[in-house]
Amino acid sequence: MAKILPKKVNMRNGDQFILKEATAEDAEAVLEYMKEILDDSPYLMTTPEEFTQTASQQQEWLAQMAEDPNKLVIVAELNGMIIGFLDFHNGNRIRNRHQGAFGMSVKREYRNMGVGNALLYALLEWAEGNPEIEKVTLEVFSDNANAIALYKKLGFEMEGIKRKAIKTDTGYHNLYLMAKFV
Repeated sequence: MAKILPKKVNMRNGDQFILKEATAEDAEAVLEYMKEILDDSPYLMTTPEEFTQTASQQQEWLAQMAEDPNKLVIVAELNGMIIGFLDFHNGNRIRNRHQGAFGMSVKREYRNMGVGNALLYALLEWAEGNPEIEKVTLEVFSDNANAIALYKKLGFEMEGIKRKAIKTDTGYHNLYLMAKFV
């Protein structure tokens, strides 16, 4: 049974995309999306050369995520193409399974059009209805102002800073730790 039902969402430019839970059948499209987004986003933890998943590994991962009632993968699809992606994992121990973290990305040409807002809203709605999940957390580059503004708008609060947590060719970057209780 699906954790979230597919729904149509209007973008700020008037186009409409589908927000849905990703399934194993989406493996090829997710793989293609990940390769493209990793090449284009400086704010993701994984670098393109580190991403080595095959289609069958992606399919297996998506199937495992779909089977676990406390994990979620959501995609935003426009004309059959993935334009946004969010995955949430809760803790795997008795003492931390009440909380989890998510990662999210949106293709550059669809940013600031409501895609990220819709993905995050769907996650929070699902988390609020999940009796196991009490807290949703994230880590964000401290200079990713657009993402931080979105998280604050949806009620996330700052919990801490990991100083010099990221090292890139341009230097060190801090990570902000943010969370929302649901």
